[in-house]
Amino acid sequence: MMLKFFLLSFTLFLIFLSNTFSCENNSYIENRIEIWKSYYVNTQPTDTARNWYLPFETSNRLNPKTMSVVSTFGSPRNSYVKGHIHTGLDCIPKSSGENVDIYSMSDGIVCSIHLAHPYITIVVKHKTISGEIIFTSYKHLAEVYVKTGDNVNHKTKLARLYTRKETKKYGGRYDHLHLEIRKDFGDYGPASWATMTKEELNCRFYDPLIFIRENVR
Repeated sequence: MMLKFFLLSFTLFLIFLSNTFSCENNSYIENRIEIWKSYYVNTQPTDTARNWYLPFETSNRLNPKTMSVVSTFGSPRNSYVKGHIHTGLDCIPKSSGENVDIYSMSDGIVCSIHLAHPYITIVVKHKTISGEIIFTSYKHLAEVYVKTGDNVNHKTKLARLYTRKETKKYGGRYDHLHLEIRKDFGDYGPASWATMTKEELNCRFYDPLIFIRENVR
């Protein structure tokens, strides 16, 4: 029994070391932390995130089936840092007008607004009912309606997505939301476009589609 306990503890310790190493030894990310840290406000959420909603208006924000998936978590990418892994879920409402507003998925506080068009990103820090701190990140925003330090909830309009017409001047398709659910925001941003391995991905990010299926109801 003691041997089994020792082996289990040792295995968990090795997994911890592996995850720590993966998160902290990407030189591209490490060399840019100080740059992006300047956009971060280190404050705690006032309210606990008890209920979760889809990040945009649909016929029912508590029904994941009213959301369309454009691109999945974990797929390869060649934009920004070539060969990086897609750290989020690209999604849109199944039925919407030309303008799509983005809302916070739950109670939290805006802790970072960074990057420029067409990659403008808002990050919201949340405290879950278990006491865990997680982050939701919303990218490809045409207009931003909040500032860092703002307390938000699921009714707070954070931003607006690009229309199809607006994205043409950037030479790409940015008329969707790139949504991330982060376990960690210690990189302050660049892990979103420079995560190179599955170990790094799993160290910093949750699969948003799984998170939505488990929590939005």
